Amino acid sequence: MRTVGLLGGMTYEASALYYKIINDHVRERLGGQKSASIILHSFNFQPLLENMNAGRWGSVIDLFTSAIHPMKAAGAEAFVICANYPHKVADEVVEKSGLPVLHIADFTATKILRRKKRKVGLLGAKAVMEEGYIKDRMRDKFGVEVLVPDEQSIRDRIHEALVKNLTRGVVTKELRELLISSAEKMIDDGAEGIILGSTDLAFALKPEDVDVELFDTNLLHAKGVGEWVIQDGSSDVSTSV
Repeated sequence: MRTVGLLGGMTYEASALYYKIINDHVRERLGGQKSASIILHSFNFQPLLENMNAGRWGSVIDLFTSAIHPMKAAGAEAFVICANYPHKVADEVVEKSGLPVLHIADFTATKILRRKKRKVGLLGAKAVMEEGYIKDRMRDKFGVEVLVPDEQSIRDRIHEALVKNLTRGVVTKELRELLISSAEKMIDDGAEGIILGSTDLAFALKPEDVDVELFDTNLLHAKGVGEWVIQDGSSDVSTSV
């Protein structure tokens, strides 16, 4: 079994889900009292989020790299960022730490293709929707076309709601209506599924809210990591989710 390092605390509720899903998968696959070999670093989310929202990504890279070094020394063979938004600096952290990342976009795109879909919508933080580190990776590496809400004001409102409400576990009626209407617009534009590209979106947008399949990036990511830890390194486990 391989050892994985988790960068958590973004939010702590989501990190707890990662820990449970990974271990549940290992026990289901291997039986008995088997569980995953995990090294977890849980960040204080408030200063980390302030750095990200202020664009101080160099500080985020340094924090992640500093957390990964002892993980690597303790035997971690790869690291996981337990959130979508901070994947913005995943490649830079790989370069500075010398440890490979198990990337959230790879497991998500693989599942989308296994469901025979090629065009999907994406909801998430502003950077997730507007920058290329998730959607361009899916397009360039997997051939998956990713739509986002057309209007800047809608993307801004979704981001603000995520930061102010969902990261604190608060789901309002207004937020649900905003997410549903945004998803429906992308479905009208041809989306065959909707990617939940934020750790906490699954708490707000449910499968019964839309007429297409939802792809919960964090659930797919955690299950994929669970499979990765029990493999011998000879196969691409993103195909197993």
